Amino acid sequence: MTIKARRELLLIFVLLLLAAIFGGCPAPPSAEGDDTVTATVVVTRDFGRELILTQEVEIEDGTDAMTALQSVPGVETKYGGGFVKAVNGLESQESSQLDWFYYINGISLSLGAKDYFLGDGDVEHWDLRDWSYRQFVPAIVGAFPQPFISGVRGKVKPTAVVYDAPFAEEAGALAAKLEEWGVAEVTLNGAETPSEAIKGQSNLIIVGGAESGLILELNELPKKLGFFAYFEGGKIMVLDEKGDPAGEYGAGYGLIQATQNPWNPKGVGSGESVVFMVTGTDDNGVRSAANALINNSDGLSHAYAVLVNNNEIIKIP
Repeated sequence: MTIKARRELLLIFVLLLLAAIFGGCPAPPSAEGDDTVTATVVVTRDFGRELILTQEVEIEDGTDAMTALQSVPGVETKYGGGFVKAVNGLESQESSQLDWFYYINGISLSLGAKDYFLGDGDVEHWDLRDWSYRQFVPAIVGAFPQPFISGVRGKVKPTAVVYDAPFAEEAGALAAKLEEWGVAEVTLNGAETPSEAIKGQSNLIIVGGAESGLILELNELPKKLGFFAYFEGGKIMVLDEKGDPAGEYGAGYGLIQATQNPWNPKGVGSGESVVFMVTGTDDNGVRSAANALINNSDGLSHAYAVLVNNNEIIKIP
């Protein structure tokens, strides 16, 4: 081999080595955070009954929920910036037990807003409300179907639609709608068949009457699960924000309320999975509730829970 050929081979080797070092390895993350995500900030008062504002925000990936909130008007914080004092002129009032609570995709988290980092599509909901009766409300229906699409921290449990036999058609339509909305893993399960694994490791939507086994279990734990409505004597008993009776609803009324999954081995408060009760005082009530979830989910927007009577939706508490 001539000296010239050897030099050419050596040059090719050096060029290949440089390409492997500088071109074949991924670039380090940008220090300026070029990647962005889009989230929605919602602000309400009185258990979501009054919408103050809703704003889509484009933020750097890795932005915390408190920073995202501060992109909307009039945000004031306290205690070193970890708690919200006011938004858009609405102030918390400690003496009146009125304060700001936040949800990510309809789920209450044990993390402070400065410690939760938003993902693409997340809905960050702040509500100014009375906490004298229910300080901890584990989940709300008002971000549906977001908890089943995005979960929290980018982790989403499979979704199991569990139904009583008379509501197989409604359950099937709901499962199809969830898939249409982009929910990744959806299964249909008869009310008598879900295993402990399915109940414990899934997001659940239970479509059944007041006497359905899983509905009965949930109905026994209104305080732990953060409910403002429960069944008694064939009626739906509704409480106001102070825990006082606010109404009794009989034939034809449906109920949709949410909580964190009490069958999850990590318990209510883990922020991992949710349960939606789609139920009612009778078959017509259950079907009204299921129809609202399938065809009128916008009517649930920002609500903690809802009563449904045909096409009428009543936010509770």
